[in-house]
Amino acid sequence: MKLLAQRIADRLILRPTKHPVAAPDKTRRMIPFGRGSIEIWSRMIGATHRDDVDVFVLKFSGTAGRAERSTYHPLDYWTDLRANLWSVNPPGYGGSTGTASLSTLAEAASTAYRELADIAQGRPIIVMGNSLGTVSALYLAANFPIAGLVLRNPPPVRQLIIGRHGWWNLWVAAWAIAQHVPQQICSIANSSRAHCPAVFLTSRRDTTVPSTFQDRIIDAYRGPRRVLKMKEAGHATSLNLGEQREYARHLDWLRDQSALVSQSDPKVRRSEGEPARDAQDATSDSLAGRQVI
Repeated sequence: MKLLAQRIADRLILRPTKHPVAAPDKTRRMIPFGRGSIEIWSRMIGATHRDDVDVFVLKFSGTAGRAERSTYHPLDYWTDLRANLWSVNPPGYGGSTGTASLSTLAEAASTAYRELADIAQGRPIIVMGNSLGTVSALYLAANFPIAGLVLRNPPPVRQLIIGRHGWWNLWVAAWAIAQHVPQQICSIANSSRAHCPAVFLTSRRDTTVPSTFQDRIIDAYRGPRRVLKMKEAGHATSLNLGEQREYARHLDWLRDQSALVSQSDPKVRRSEGEPARDAQDATSDSLAGRQVI
C-alpha cells in the first residue's frame, strides 16, 4: 500500500521527460548518485575559470522543466558579477538515471549542492527554484548554508494533493496518498527553518498552485524576505514592466543581504531598480513561468 501511494503521488505531481534537448551554451556534468548519476548543465557568465567566479547559482526547474532550457537569469540584472550557473535534472529527467520520484528530490538536491559547494570554496551560492523546483530549493535552505533564495510559485506538495484531488474521493484517498510524500520535502516546515534572505514571486491568479497554497509557505518563512505579488498573473505569465522594476529592486536587496560583490570591480553597480537595458527581452523570457529560473 505504501509503495502504491508513493507511485500515485509521483504520478500526480511529476512530469518527467527523457528526450534530448539541445544546450549548446552549456556544459554537461554527471555527478554520482546512488547506483547512477545526476545530470547537471552548467554555464559561465563573465568568467572563463571557476576561480574568477563571484557567485554560484544553483537552479531547480518546475515539474515539466529541463535543466537544458535554463536561462542566465539573474545575471541579466547583476550584470557586473561573474557567475557559474548550475541547473539540475533530478532523477528520471533528461540524462539523470533512475526513476522520477518525490522520494529522491531531497537527496538529489543535497548531492548537487555538496558538489557545487566543494567548487565554490566558501563563495556565495544563490539557490533558485520555479514551482516544484522550490521544494528542492527550500530543503537546501533549511539544511545548508545558502547565501540567498529566489522562488516562484512554491507548492506545499502534501496540502496541494489534498486540496486539488480530495473532492472526488471525499478527501480519504487524497489524504492517504499525501501522507506518503516525504516529510523532509514539506515546504511549509522547511520554510519555517530557513533563515537566508529570500525573494518570492507569487502569481495571484495561478490555477496550478493557487495563491492560498503559496501563501502558507511564504507566511511560514523565518528569514528576511521580499515578496512580489503579480496580481493578474497565472502560473506561466511573464512579468510586466512595472513588476520587472519591482523585481529589480528586490534583487538589489537580495544582493546586498547576501553580500554579493564583484571582485574584479566592486564599484561597478547599475542604478537601483533599473534592469539591464540590453537584457529586457531575455529577462521577460526567463521569468515567463515555464522555465522561470
